[in-house]
Amino acid sequence: MRARPIGVTIAAMTLAGGCTVTPVPTATYSSAPTPTTIPAPGPVKYAFATFKTCPEIQRKVPGLPPPLASEPLRGDDRFSLTCTFTTSENDDIPMITLDVELYENQRDLSGAERAKSGFNATPVGEKTDPSVHLGSEARWMDPGVGPSCRLNVLDENAVVMTRYNNAGKKLDPRSEECRGLARDVTRQLYDAIQP
Repeated sequence: MRARPIGVTIAAMTLAGGCTVTPVPTATYSSAPTPTTIPAPGPVKYAFATFKTCPEIQRKVPGLPPPLASEPLRGDDRFSLTCTFTTSENDDIPMITLDVELYENQRDLSGAERAKSGFNATPVGEKTDPSVHLGSEARWMDPGVGPSCRLNVLDENAVVMTRYNNAGKKLDPRSEECRGLARDVTRQLYDAIQP
């Protein structure tokens, strides 16, 4: 009898024995990410380029003392303006400070969402004031040791902060008298900055 090659013998045994070979599936990978469509945020209410200057705001509020010199701070996606309205001639004239922070849209976050985050990042001790019907929310800040009533207003892509201090009257910053005067000034300043 003649010897058969070993490879032929194994092949014959595999076929006769009913062994089958199951193909192994191969994984496929895509280098492109799955496309998602996030709509771009709409336009913001307060635009950096057209926001009013301190002298423009002062002209719109009757009886407001002249502003001290100030320059806005501009970044790629944030704008800050501080206006201090005061006079050193008379202690009965209050010192009023308006701080405005504007937030621009980012690719995946609206200016309004960014402003709300900034508004909520303020220190503890604040009290919501439902009687102030400006923007979407208004809060009194804890004055700490300072003499000023401080009211913050969230309005779309802006956080508007007003500090009211009347050194001549020596008002308690937590008193309703101080807060009433600050509410009135804040309403006038809010109206003056509207686009």
